[in-house]
Amino acid sequence: MTIPNLDALGWDGEWAAAAKLLDPDSTTVPARITAEHRISYQATTAAGSVWCEATGKAFHIAADKRALPHVGDWVLLERSSEAAAGAGNAVIREILPRRNLLVRRAAGEASVPQPMAANIDLGLVLTSANSELSAPRLDRYLELLKSSGIPAAIVLSKIDLVEQPLELVAQIMTTTPDVLVIPLSLVTVTGLDDLRSLVRPRMTAVLLGSSGVGKSTLLNALLPEAVQVTLEIRDDDRGRHATTRRELFVASDGSLWIDMPGMRELGRWANEEEEEEEVDSFDDIKALAENCKFRDCFHIAEPGCAVLEAVVKGELDIDRLANFQKLSVEHTVAVTDQKTARRIAETQKAKAKKYAPRTGKGDDD
Repeated sequence: MTIPNLDALGWDGEWAAAAKLLDPDSTTVPARITAEHRISYQATTAAGSVWCEATGKAFHIAADKRALPHVGDWVLLERSSEAAAGAGNAVIREILPRRNLLVRRAAGEASVPQPMAANIDLGLVLTSANSELSAPRLDRYLELLKSSGIPAAIVLSKIDLVEQPLELVAQIMTTTPDVLVIPLSLVTVTGLDDLRSLVRPRMTAVLLGSSGVGKSTLLNALLPEAVQVTLEIRDDDRGRHATTRRELFVASDGSLWIDMPGMRELGRWANEEEEEEEVDSFDDIKALAENCKFRDCFHIAEPGCAVLEAVVKGELDIDRLANFQKLSVEHTVAVTDQKTARRIAETQKAKAKKYAPRTGKGDDD
């Protein structure tokens, strides 16, 4: 199944096989979700862009928002030709199995997942070369991406604001080993070619970072024409929200980019199948911990702790260890809260079913 227009959006043989399995009679049309609104979506089919919506049943049976479509999803549509002609919305009948899903804990909610985007090839964490630069915040973004199975790189933007940008790059590299760091300035056009070589045509990259780090400005530099509003940062270096929704764009070179609103609250969502309640992105600390005297070492004051020994020797930054411990505690609490919320929901569901009024013959049909 070759669909030239969809090939540019990343359509391949695996997606075609999945579509054939879900709809062997080909009564639907494949499309990729490019923008998410409150109750509707924009999607691109081989014939062009259409508005579409999930069915009421899909909303009703969804255990949480992960069961609903999100930007980057491949879906199967009915009524796409009518929607293209302006006769209402197309209907989303199926979501093709995802290769990954970027999801965080909903702001202020310990047991509610908030999906952000699907089927991502690379996550780019943007941080600017001013007071916004924060190693703990970078760790949180990298943890979020790794827990979702998404490769990551860091983009240090606005390097024209500092005299020694390479010193900042080296600083970031010491606290985020094994993660590529790209210095970027759209004023001097530094690093843009490096990004283009990293995100190749038909690859999907997601832009993550706080408000004001330059995500929308970068996107405008990559696209054929400016599409995102940009705002100046405030006097205290804090950013302003310019992006208001998640949206997928096609760059001039054919690479695909998902822009995200800035996030001030960032908590990892623990997948239900996780057995170990630990963070994923601190491979350097985990490697050191293999040599600790005790398998359940907390790296606080235990004798024979290889991690603390590395701190004393100057091989590991103490702030990185402190952030590892903080995220580990947060993740353990999150896993516990999610399990508790799930047990409560299951108990309430069982009680509701047990005491539901029986209306007669139809109850057993």
